[in-house]
Amino acid sequence: MFLSLKLAVRFVFSLKKESFSSYASWLAIGGLAIGICALMLTASIIQGFQQVISEKLSSFEGQGRVQHLLGKPVDFRDNMIDSLFLNNSHLIAPYVRGVCMIRAGGNAEGALIEGVKYLPQSISTHDSNPIFSGQIIIGQGLADELNVGKGEHIFIQIFSSNNNFSSLYRIKSMKIRDIYYSGLQEYDKTLAYTNIDDARELFGLSNDQVTGLIINTQDMNSFSDQIKYPYYIETWQERHALLFEWIKIQRLPAYIMFGLIALVGLVNLIAAITMIILEKSSQIGVLLAQGTQVKVLKQIFMIQGGFIGLMGGGIGGVLSITIILIQKKFEVLVIPSDIYFMDQIPFSFDLASFGVILFITLLLSIISSWWPTKTLTQINAAKTLRYE
Repeated sequence: MFLSLKLAVRFVFSLKKESFSSYASWLAIGGLAIGICALMLTASIIQGFQQVISEKLSSFEGQGRVQHLLGKPVDFRDNMIDSLFLNNSHLIAPYVRGVCMIRAGGNAEGALIEGVKYLPQSISTHDSNPIFSGQIIIGQGLADELNVGKGEHIFIQIFSSNNNFSSLYRIKSMKIRDIYYSGLQEYDKTLAYTNIDDARELFGLSNDQVTGLIINTQDMNSFSDQIKYPYYIETWQERHALLFEWIKIQRLPAYIMFGLIALVGLVNLIAAITMIILEKSSQIGVLLAQGTQVKVLKQIFMIQGGFIGLMGGGIGGVLSITIILIQKKFEVLVIPSDIYFMDQIPFSFDLASFGVILFITLLLSIISSWWPTKTLTQINAAKTLRYE
């Protein structure tokens, strides 16, 4: 085994400069490196996209939301809701949500008002600061549509279904405390946050009523067992199931397309091993004349193929990690946020995925190297050494 490894390394690094096969191994390594880099970047982008979307959506929506099956308010006087809130108050946050019209000057836009005690974590500039009465936080997209800025006043108009003319329109003036930007246009253009008591007043709810409860825990099973009719619990994954189904569908075709690039590198590897065998036929004849078995010679070139695959995968991995670090630090690759839910290409370094890709590359390189070694059985030592 040591002799096989030594000869395999020598054939990679000590080839004749005037022969084309002296470049074949390095061309194979370069081809594999490019293919592996493309495949790793693809895996990182898909994983990063799913991770960023998951973090943002779970931050806005919470891990789950408890609502009334018929869309009615959730009443704290209900024994089940009261018991649920008392036993898990640190994991539950009530909210009030409704549709409204926001006016600023001559501009008007439809929006969702969500009354909460604390802003979601995705709005990082606010952390857990409470929202005071008369304040509102709107998204950058909505602010652009209304042409307003921080510190200005806007008017919230609610259209009630009440037949009483005096309560048909509810209008409240609020001051823009801040403008957030999440990169999710669905939220930046439509969702605004205000104090929960102001939201209750706008939508005509009593102090014991809310639209629903936000659950902030990974263990949703314990809550699911406690929620009974007429209430139900909906997780953020269920609310956005179509989006994640689309990501799942795109994953396999992307891996196949960029995996074909790595396949080209394997074809180059087969060609390189074949040319090296043809060029080194005299040295192979010497080894055969000295009693070296054909299976040992096959082992030499299969080790060489594995070495080429390992180097190509390693270089491709280092190149992909370098690109990921550059993107994370300088954000040079930008994308339109109104289409992709974010303003830059997301990368996620997944050590497990990278390890699997490298292992498969090494395995396929060794297997690919076996094919050209079949020609070793056709080499006649007497003929190859006749003119040596």
